[in-house]
Amino acid sequence: MSAQDAFFPEPSHCPEEACDWALGHLQAFLHGELDEQEADTFRRHLAACESCLDEADLEAAVSRALRRCHHTVRASSSLRMRVVRLHIEG
Repeated sequence: MSAQDAFFPEPSHCPEEACDWALGHLQAFLHGELDEQEADTFRRHLAACESCLDEADLEAAVSRALRRCHHTVRASSSLRMRVVRLHIEG
């Protein structure tokens, strides 16, 4: 079996090391941190591996939910001025 075959298996014959690689790179893929070649390899693996695809779908849903819940909170201008003053004086 070639290295490429390990990443593009028949759906019922996914080798553990290919899945380990894919799951180890899942967050990097979701955050756009893989180079184009790695991202293509990752996508091809997901296309062939239902288990990893299910895990990727779940992680993507969690990431979307976290982004929706993330609210940027800004300190009031008076608080920021007090902090700056304390920093300068202190």
